[in-house]
Amino acid sequence: MSSEISAEEQARAGTERISVVAAAAVLGLSSAALLPLVFPWQGALAISSGVLAFALLPFVLWQLLPRGRQRPVALRPHSSGVIALALACVASSWLALIPIWGVHRGQVRVLNHGEQPFSVFVDGRLLARVEPSSGESTRAGVGLSLPSGQRALRVLSEPEGRELFRAAEQVWGGKPHLFAPASAGYCFQIERRNYGVGQDEPVQVEPLSGTTPFWVLPEGISWFTPNPEPGKFQTSGGSLACLRQLRCAN
Repeated sequence: MSSEISAEEQARAGTERISVVAAAAVLGLSSAALLPLVFPWQGALAISSGVLAFALLPFVLWQLLPRGRQRPVALRPHSSGVIALALACVASSWLALIPIWGVHRGQVRVLNHGEQPFSVFVDGRLLARVEPSSGESTRAGVGLSLPSGQRALRVLSEPEGRELFRAAEQVWGGKPHLFAPASAGYCFQIERRNYGVGQDEPVQVEPLSGTTPFWVLPEGISWFTPNPEPGKFQTSGGSLACLRQLRCAN
């Protein structure tokens, strides 16, 4: 059999490459978007492994086709060009998962202002043990990354196991949340300060209110760190927001 590559073989191989790459891109990107929703409690490592598997599947199947072994070496599925395309599809699918992962999950800071540690259960899963902390600190509490959607929250005191809180709360993907189930006597507020042209305006204070100790906070907020005072040199402007805690007046 002649080792020369005919125009027909080249055209057929090119069509196959385009089809396989398109299938890999669709499977990889679709799995990056759907797997975090289908398996919300799986970790980032498991989800990323699934995404990589789906992105590689068309190339693996193409490699296993018996016709591939009969082609000239330059047109076989394991040639350097095809491997480069496979790696490109895998990399793009994995990179797409990074922003999608953040959209599907919300960050929840859990505070304990009680006298004893408590355990936090979400959808029946024990996720954290939170020690008491009363001072205003950027490191107070425990941070949780929860799947977006309505979540069943339950808090039990330690060591007696007394239930302190139980409710279903909505977690919003990509947003910070505050959860303070044992915060009697403490109030929280968002302080906003303007800079630049509006730096002489008073600080805006927005108390957190609601029937449950679970709040959705603005993006980009700083935790229990006072906004800096305006500098002596006027800047172009902007504003900063921070979350503060204080003893309630009543």
